[in-house]
Amino acid sequence: MVPHIMQIYGRKLVSIGLSFISVLGFLIFSLASNIQSLYAARIMQGISMCSVYISVLILGEYSHPKRRGCFVSIKKSMVATGSLMCHSLGMCWTWKQIAAFATVPYSLAIIFALLWRESPPFLALTGKYDECEKSHRWMFGEDAKSKRQLEELISTQMEVRNRAKNKENLWAVIRTLLKKDFIKPFLIVSLLTMILNASGRFYMLAYVVQILTEITYDKSIAVYLTIGSDVLTLAALIISCFVIRCCKRRTLLFTSGISCVFLMTLTSLITFLKCRYDIGKSVYRWFIPSIILSNVFVANAGMVPATFAITCEIFPLEHRGAGLCATGIVFTILFLLVMKFTPLMMEKTGVEGTFGIYALHVAVGLLILYFILNETKDKTLQEIENEIRGIKQSKIYEHYLNDKPLIKV
Repeated sequence: MVPHIMQIYGRKLVSIGLSFISVLGFLIFSLASNIQSLYAARIMQGISMCSVYISVLILGEYSHPKRRGCFVSIKKSMVATGSLMCHSLGMCWTWKQIAAFATVPYSLAIIFALLWRESPPFLALTGKYDECEKSHRWMFGEDAKSKRQLEELISTQMEVRNRAKNKENLWAVIRTLLKKDFIKPFLIVSLLTMILNASGRFYMLAYVVQILTEITYDKSIAVYLTIGSDVLTLAALIISCFVIRCCKRRTLLFTSGISCVFLMTLTSLITFLKCRYDIGKSVYRWFIPSIILSNVFVANAGMVPATFAITCEIFPLEHRGAGLCATGIVFTILFLLVMKFTPLMMEKTGVEGTFGIYALHVAVGLLILYFILNETKDKTLQEIENEIRGIKQSKIYEHYLNDKPLIKV
């Protein structure tokens, strides 16, 4: 529902609403005295989980093309900061105190969102061209390049709105969702979501203690290694702010992805040799944890920022709401499967089987993406949309070069 609401009422209102629901969820969680209250709190937090994708898209629309990847990396580093704070505060605070503290950043998010202007792409999408011009100037200035981008944005959305007239029926919507400029981005984002989940972005946050305990046979060591994992994650995401500014999206994704496949396969192989043939016993307690933590670092330094940067850029504005809805469903299903099946896989196949299966998923996803993923670094959202649609050069750009503006804004 949320992407559809976002396409009608705007990014600003949705952002404020999701933050407000999160505040209520954590507040109820901190005051809970029975199971029913805990369930009510978790349901509200579950509703706001869609902000994982929504906030990335909003960030993409509000960011300058050259800074978009860096801002996405900063956002991801805040997630790592939250994880590190929760694990650290858990040593001296109760879960209720941590839940109460969690209301603070969401409250600040509401205050900051009230100071925003509405997103220029949304205003252009809804035909509010004068407001779009003011918002675009406020965000990106009035230089020649910004004016060209504004003209191209408005021109494209005028054309889309004209095509959409008299076509508001179910069959027209279905045909729209079967177009290449929807199917291709949807497939790309779905594959990126798969490799992100398989690389350990989420299950390592939830099950890192269990994984490291099974490897080291010492829970106290595993707890300290968990703190180390959080520190490495934060450091990796801080470094990624600079890496993603210098490297192309495809280069960063495939370099870090292949490295993750190698490290996960190595973890699986050495663990298999230890369990089946008792080879490498002397280095097992420190070597395998080092490889796992290295994989955490590599994934967060390369795959995570590249994945989320591409996700916030790849969908054409016309399909952004439907695309977010569809990929959000894919994300939820994959997240559910990974979080529920990882403990079962560890129980049935061990650490070696679990990491081997996930390495295979990452490898297959990268192989397919190699042939279908476009480069998006430092390109405007409109330029990326034109590439997806197969447009080599837009009419508005040709008119601009000839000093013949197609529209007046």
